[in-house]
Amino acid sequence: MNIHAPRLTCIVIGNESLAIQCAEVLMQRGHSIAAVVTQNGDVRAWGLGKGLRVEAQDAGLSDRLAGLRVDWLLSIANLVVIPDAVLALARGAVNFHDGPLPRYAGLNAPVWAIANGEAQHGITWHLIEGGIDEGDILEQRLFPIADTDTALTLNTKCFEAAIDSFPVLVAALETGAPQRRKQDLAQRSYFARAARPAAAGVLDFAQPAASLSALVRALDHGTYFNPLTLPKIMLGDRVLCVGSCELVAGDAAPGTALAADAGGLTVACADGVLRLSGLTDQNGRAVEAATLAGLPVTAPNMDALTRALAAVAPGEVALRRALTALEPAEVPMALPSPGFSTHARLPLRLPAALDTDARFAALALAAARLSAKPVCDMAFVGGGDTYGILSTWVPLRVDAQGTAGSARAAFAAALAKARKTPAFALDLIARDRGLRGVTMPPVALTGVDAPVPGAVLTLAVLADDAALHYDSARLSAAEAAAIATRFATFADAMATAGDAPVAQLPLLPDAERAQVLHGWNATATDYDRSLCVHQAFEAQVLRSPDATAIVFEAESLTYAALNARANRAAHVLIAMGVTPGTLVGLCTRRSLDLLVGALAIQKAGGAYVPMDPAYPADRIALFIEDSAAPVVVTQSALAASPPAHAAQTLCLDADPRLAASPDTNPQTSVTSADLAYMIYTSGSTGRPKGVMIEHRNVLNFFTGMDGRIPHDPPGVWMAVTSLSFDISVLELFWTLARGFKIVITSDENRALVSSGRTVSAKPIDFSLYYWGNDDGTGAKKYELLLEGAKFADDNGFIAVWTPERHFHAFGGPYPNPAVTGAAIAGLTKNIDVRAGSCVAPLHHPARIAEDWAVIDNLTGGRVGLAMASGWQPDDFVLRPENTPPNNRKALFDAIDQVRRLWRGEAVEFPTANGTPFAVVTQPRPISRELPVWVTTAGNPETWREAGAIGANVLTHLLGQTVAEVATKIGIYHQALRDAGHDPATRTVTLMLHTYLAATRDLARDTAREPMKDYLRSAAGLIKQYAWAFPAFKKPQGVTNPMQIDLQSVAPEEMEGILDFAFQRYFDDSGLFGTMDDALARVEELKAIGVNEVACLIDYGIANATVLEGLKPLAEVLRRANQGPAEDDYSIAAQLARHRVTHLQCTPSMARMIAMNDDSRAALAGVKTLMLGGEALPGALVQDLRRATQATVENMYGPTETTIWSSTETASGQENITNIGRPIANTQLYVLDDALQPAPVGTPGELWIGGDGVARGYWQRPDLTADRFRPDPFVTPQAAAPWGARMYRTGDLVRWRADGKVDFIGRADHQVKLRGYRIELGEIEAVLEQQPGITQAVVLAREDTPGDLRLVAYVTGAAPNLKETLAARLPEHMVPAHIVTLASFPQTPNRKVDRKALPAPQAAVAAPRVQEAPAEGVQAQIAAIWSRVLGVPNVGPKDNFFELGGHSLLAVQAHRDIKAALNSTKMSIIDIFRYPVLAELAAYLDDSPKALSGTAAGQGFGLAAGAGAGRADARADAMARRRALRAGKQEA
Repeated sequence: MNIHAPRLTCIVIGNESLAIQCAEVLMQRGHSIAAVVTQNGDVRAWGLGKGLRVEAQDAGLSDRLAGLRVDWLLSIANLVVIPDAVLALARGAVNFHDGPLPRYAGLNAPVWAIANGEAQHGITWHLIEGGIDEGDILEQRLFPIADTDTALTLNTKCFEAAIDSFPVLVAALETGAPQRRKQDLAQRSYFARAARPAAAGVLDFAQPAASLSALVRALDHGTYFNPLTLPKIMLGDRVLCVGSCELVAGDAAPGTALAADAGGLTVACADGVLRLSGLTDQNGRAVEAATLAGLPVTAPNMDALTRALAAVAPGEVALRRALTALEPAEVPMALPSPGFSTHARLPLRLPAALDTDARFAALALAAARLSAKPVCDMAFVGGGDTYGILSTWVPLRVDAQGTAGSARAAFAAALAKARKTPAFALDLIARDRGLRGVTMPPVALTGVDAPVPGAVLTLAVLADDAALHYDSARLSAAEAAAIATRFATFADAMATAGDAPVAQLPLLPDAERAQVLHGWNATATDYDRSLCVHQAFEAQVLRSPDATAIVFEAESLTYAALNARANRAAHVLIAMGVTPGTLVGLCTRRSLDLLVGALAIQKAGGAYVPMDPAYPADRIALFIEDSAAPVVVTQSALAASPPAHAAQTLCLDADPRLAASPDTNPQTSVTSADLAYMIYTSGSTGRPKGVMIEHRNVLNFFTGMDGRIPHDPPGVWMAVTSLSFDISVLELFWTLARGFKIVITSDENRALVSSGRTVSAKPIDFSLYYWGNDDGTGAKKYELLLEGAKFADDNGFIAVWTPERHFHAFGGPYPNPAVTGAAIAGLTKNIDVRAGSCVAPLHHPARIAEDWAVIDNLTGGRVGLAMASGWQPDDFVLRPENTPPNNRKALFDAIDQVRRLWRGEAVEFPTANGTPFAVVTQPRPISRELPVWVTTAGNPETWREAGAIGANVLTHLLGQTVAEVATKIGIYHQALRDAGHDPATRTVTLMLHTYLAATRDLARDTAREPMKDYLRSAAGLIKQYAWAFPAFKKPQGVTNPMQIDLQSVAPEEMEGILDFAFQRYFDDSGLFGTMDDALARVEELKAIGVNEVACLIDYGIANATVLEGLKPLAEVLRRANQGPAEDDYSIAAQLARHRVTHLQCTPSMARMIAMNDDSRAALAGVKTLMLGGEALPGALVQDLRRATQATVENMYGPTETTIWSSTETASGQENITNIGRPIANTQLYVLDDALQPAPVGTPGELWIGGDGVARGYWQRPDLTADRFRPDPFVTPQAAAPWGARMYRTGDLVRWRADGKVDFIGRADHQVKLRGYRIELGEIEAVLEQQPGITQAVVLAREDTPGDLRLVAYVTGAAPNLKETLAARLPEHMVPAHIVTLASFPQTPNRKVDRKALPAPQAAVAAPRVQEAPAEGVQAQIAAIWSRVLGVPNVGPKDNFFELGGHSLLAVQAHRDIKAALNSTKMSIIDIFRYPVLAELAAYLDDSPKALSGTAAGQGFGLAAGAGAGRADARADAMARRRALRAGKQEA
């Protein structure tokens, strides 16, 4: 800038980034900007960031700027006419125009220039004076138009020219007298806002190809809004929009479609050919050109199209605004469109007193009420020709607020406006990406007695009639009839409403009102309303004094012992001044003391106030201060910890008064009307609020649970919930009142799904299986069989199986299992001797029965037979009549006959002449019944038949996966049940090739070549693996693996296939590797229902090596049946150890449990699973059903109505499980904003009444009065005797036709996260208290399905926000991400637009300076963390939890890392032990090498090393637990 130039003051008006760049130039040159005027959020944010005055460009602008005086007003990228009063504020005004004046005045100059074939374009800075774009020119730049330019690229050139020329313009303004050049208005062309290309952009192929190409480019705005129209082509009755085109070679009559393929649609023009691509429909949906083949190009009436578009263009701005703000009225209970419509008609009987427009108003307002949207849009259909390019409808805004009179007047005005609005251009949806997805509202209004296509409901109003047309493909006849009745009810009320509020007019007919208020709330149930919680427990103590009441790790108490301890503490509390109504703090770690303390407080007459020691000290101090608790019950390790307080303390583990106190039940004046507990919940003001629950509330809850949860006989309940979460009342107190055994988890373990390799309590057997290794002639041939049998007999194996070999490749030493079985019988004392398998169709059933009866006698009754049908046709020379396909029937006939012979029955067989001869076999066996297995290679029908006859099953993993076997076991078990057999009494035996060694690599190297030789002899298997082998070139014409000719496979290719097959088999289908590998596989097999692993050991490995490998196998057998380790108190271990029958948790925790292999397997034993605190997805229910046969109960209820108020047995068939029906003495009301009952299907807010409604909020009478209201609906018979009230939940729900309730979401900004109810406003309040933070918004986001997390958005800056929040708030309230924004997006009402807030990874944030992860394990883990956490660029120093990780994500990351690294040793707790990427990678990368190195030469001695490692880990874990309990471990 010239330092002598005057300093200019300016107003900048603009709505694009160009305005920002030009304003930056002004400031760089030392000029001042008095105000920025804009409609654009980015420009506004820039201005505010610069500390400038920013004003909205609206009707009040002149008034707000009044009195301001500036040198220049600069209009830059502004299409809004500036008021004269604003222009008068400046000495002069300059406008930027994106075209060369005077030839291209008006709007969209670049578009018209390209369409007109101009070779040159330009920009102009001109004075604002005279008419639009007529002022003198101050600066102009011209530039060429390229052949490839589009509207987008030419606009870009205009902006570049503007930026380049603006300094020159400013320099001219600085002189005080810029040079002016008048326009030659004789050369002027003006293009108005409503100007449009001819024929609405439909391509006229009678024109030259170059002209059409120019039009397509002129209308190509890229992804930006196109204000004109789109180029189009008409094909048959379809209108398609064209994205781009190119000139191609060809010749044909104009309009001839030459090709329709992946490249586009090729059409001949007057003098060339165009290939049209980027085709879409007028809604912007892509259309594949290849699907258009054969459709004729239509030549429409071009003049008619021009006139049609010209008629609607002037109204497009207003209609675009209306469509952007479209709030479609909804039709309750309507189904998604199936792709077709079928319509039906119902007459509407409306009062004669209403004229036509009044009937329109009544129906529209009724539809708005039905939709639960007081302000909404419907489709108004007035008729008229659409020419294929115009809409059939326009939006009609309906406002059902205010009085009937005002609403009717507002509707009349809106209806009149809609009648005058003909339509909008259909391609507007495609031109504005912000409108993509906009469709006609499901409710349409019309003056024609006919359905409107696309509408669910058409409300037709005629001069003397009215009708409701409905789409019966989307709405049932019953629902439509109900709607018609509601509309008639409302219209009757409208006719006489006067100035009554619309919201108060009745919408429900009397019958429906009675149903939703009383019929579905008929829950009256008697119970003892005088009883207190602790008295219910004391009654159970009398019934089962010696039964175990509670278990905590290695400690337990009987009912009598628990009662005695609680009584002693209660007597001390009474002496300390606790009386009925006293609030007593309860601050103990999860242990026996927790329950002792809670019961003692209630026995003394007080109410416990949970104070979780895991909470920040400030929050606990707030609880003590707010509750004014005079006593805090705690433990010695916690008593000395912050916060400081003035309350008395009772340390349950150290106070000497306890031992001296009586153990008898105290006698107090407490009644059921006194408080039982008070729980603090999140508060929107930033201060938690205490919910006061009385004993009678809880006893009614107990009654409600009696009707929903199986409890006779009582089972074992694992308690995992914090006492600060009210659902703990169910798992700690209802259970004690019903005789359950409670297993309480510790603070550090209640969210730990697994501590590593947890061994389930489910038993499993091992057996040895022999198949075909041949060691030559002589005694050595059977060494492995006989020595292996001895080892198995001495080491807990259950059986030895020997096969039957005849005239095929396998089983050389085993021509008949009865012979080898007899040999084993003479050597063994314990194990069963079994045929694996006897090919029954090759033998006479009598011979089978007699041979095995001999062995049964030799073994003392230790035999079993697996029978197979056989598969090698050559074998059947022994019994040709049973040659396949007859072998299958022969198998099942033989099983039946052998069983009967075994029992001693006479079974008839034909003699040579056909006459029957009854055979009774000898010798008689010892066993009364012969244990029979059916051998199957995987045919599901064979599994089903085995179940139907009550047989066991022997199978393998050759050609089937573990998952497939799991499915077939399900089929088998169902067949057993159908036949009257208990699956628990039958055995599924899975044969696995087996070899264990000190290291996985050693096992792989030892087994590789023998297994390859084994596989080489199995042609069918080779073909299957070849088919799956990525490098295998499938022969031409071969469509399935069995068609492969193995003779044509080259030797080197065969080796590759065999290596591939071996690796797949080693990893997925055998029992290979280390003991830990084997344990992992065994647990996997337990989980799917396998009862026995038959270890196939003779497939070519040297005998001595195989026998040495039996030692670790025996150790695996021992460990697999020992159950969880004594010091393992993870969820998986506790479920298994205590055979837990009942578990209550949040869906988030259930997902964690189901995602971990160990806890998922342990979940199989649970009988009742109760999930609540969050919405329950159907997908989670389905997954849980795959893991357990437990009943899954969806539990719903706020703290304020005493835990759960309704439940539903989840089917998994809904996206979100409904919340069911109310429990005993509970009423659910679905009310609209006027507190009127909502119709079935219409969303409303849930209010809950009944005996469970709390007393209110502690010392918050204002809030209590707002949330707890008198119940105006309940009948006297159903009302709570102490006064009927109802509680406003803030949850949006709707009634279903079956009387159940669907949960929709929150009506406010309160959320449920991992079961905790959180007021987002409380977190926002804490954030906004931090110096430097100007505003905060917190959302619960689910950017990844199933991963709900808190995200905080702030403006301003403050250091260490996460740490600050962690010190003030519980862990579950600390946001996973904190995103800093320059400003918040706003709605048109100037409220924060929460929906527009960016996902965390999409937000602008300061880049983290970091190194890239190292190659290998580090990089693999980094990629998994990035995917799971949704965070890019994870580095080696990043901490999993600081990046937003939590327990649920840790489970997911553990599963993915374990799979990616093929690691069996990785434990879920490793992520907690090594949260930093580099540390976790080093641990996972180095530990296996260390193990391999130290164990390589140890053979079976590996067991000691591995056991020591696990023992060290357990000792470390126990040390951490003890430190935590002692208060020595830092948080």
